[in-house]
Amino acid sequence: MAPSRRDDEAERAAPPVGALKSRAVGGAAVTGAAQAVKVVVQFVSVVVLARLLSPGDFGVFAMVMPLTAFVMVFQDLGLSQAVITSREITREQMSGLFWINLGVAALLGLLLAASAPLLGLFYGESKVVGLTVALAATVVIAGLGSQHFALLARDMRFKPLAMIDSASAVIGLATGVLIAWWRPSVWALFAATTASMSAGMVGAWLFTGWRPGRPAPFAEVRAMLRLGGGVTTFNISNFFARNLDNVLIGRVAGAAELGLYDRAYKLLLLPLQQINNPIGRVMVPILSRLVDEPERYRHAYGRTAQQILLITVPGVLFLIFTADTLIPVLMGHEWAGAAPIFAWLGLAALPQPLSNTLGWLFVSQQRTGQFARWGLFNAVTSIAAFVAGLPWGAIGVAAAYALSDVFLRLPALWWYAGREGPVRTRQIWALAAPFAAAGAVAAIPLAALRLTSTGWPLLDLAIAAAVSYLGVASALFVSSTGRAILKESLGLVAMAGQRLGRRKLA
Repeated sequence: MAPSRRDDEAERAAPPVGALKSRAVGGAAVTGAAQAVKVVVQFVSVVVLARLLSPGDFGVFAMVMPLTAFVMVFQDLGLSQAVITSREITREQMSGLFWINLGVAALLGLLLAASAPLLGLFYGESKVVGLTVALAATVVIAGLGSQHFALLARDMRFKPLAMIDSASAVIGLATGVLIAWWRPSVWALFAATTASMSAGMVGAWLFTGWRPGRPAPFAEVRAMLRLGGGVTTFNISNFFARNLDNVLIGRVAGAAELGLYDRAYKLLLLPLQQINNPIGRVMVPILSRLVDEPERYRHAYGRTAQQILLITVPGVLFLIFTADTLIPVLMGHEWAGAAPIFAWLGLAALPQPLSNTLGWLFVSQQRTGQFARWGLFNAVTSIAAFVAGLPWGAIGVAAAYALSDVFLRLPALWWYAGREGPVRTRQIWALAAPFAAAGAVAAIPLAALRLTSTGWPLLDLAIAAAVSYLGVASALFVSSTGRAILKESLGLVAMAGQRLGRRKLA
């Protein structure tokens, strides 16, 4: 779809309530289906590849990925969010942003490749040199597709986005497993990453049908670069908060311990990101259209955040209380050392699904300067926690990060995000309160289950999962607020089912 079709500001106005709700539910339905596929793929990837590859292979890959991720932050320049939230955009402006993205990506890819020998010296590991050079190609692949993905999100074409996400995840997994089975090495992880990114980029080009052309004068994209600058500043600081733990553990403790930490992180926190990120892809363009209608904005955000918590809170509780059993069952007994790391990260994972949605508020309200300042605070406090916990190895880093996240960054973020705009701080706490109470109730039987065992680990895990979800649902049902949340969830499921049924009949 050509960007010029979205130039008219009348089309930028929020649709009627029914139309917007239908679009949001439809987008959530297809996005949810795609995320189910991605979560399964991620789960299978962690389990299968962990049995085909060694902790050292994952450790080497985890040594390279922080630098690659850092380069990726600059590749996008925040321009994707600028495209999604801008009230007007022309075909020429889109082309200008594309060529800027691609030029920056090519330059960054060259810089990443040139840094490979230095990275090898830093870690004292020769394997990272060739891997870093190879991963430089993924930066260019990302630059080729970022504006096409942004255009699909801007036009709320959620079904194509979902199809691309699902297909690229499956292609990446299949490629990685095939290479790991044929020749086990760290290159299986490289192949999986590259295949997934390439499939996504090709899909985005095919579904948009848009091809870049003559760019607009720089003056016409300057404002978008400024808006993207705030997002980029946050992404840079968030990079350090998300990746410096890997760098420190790899430097001090070595590849094997880093491999344990990396797999625990991927098995727990990455699936949560797989829930928040695609739903954010649906919600940011919707919220940006409602920013001048506070009541509708507040309602759309609140009901989405509640449904995310309904899915994630019992799931994370289950993972925390069963870590000692779950890790060996899924990954093998040689990975048992990841269980305490996993449990500590679970403490941080409980509130993060709600905290992550607050980024939607900053971006949709174009408060990117505040978003950038929050990112700096987040980075400084996270890095301080990593350093404080490092003497105790990967477990110490996980514990220090979790405690600082719950008792420092959480209250600071919830206050800062709710200082202005349609969603206030007290409303954020009100969203979380029913789930905090329900989670505390469900934790009691989960703790009791740790003292018993049927002798069948899979059966123990199934019982714990059922207790966690039923416990949270039962505790919510006691209050009128909780019953409303459960009723809303059932209504959304029914509406999504009706939409899918109509599509099949058509």
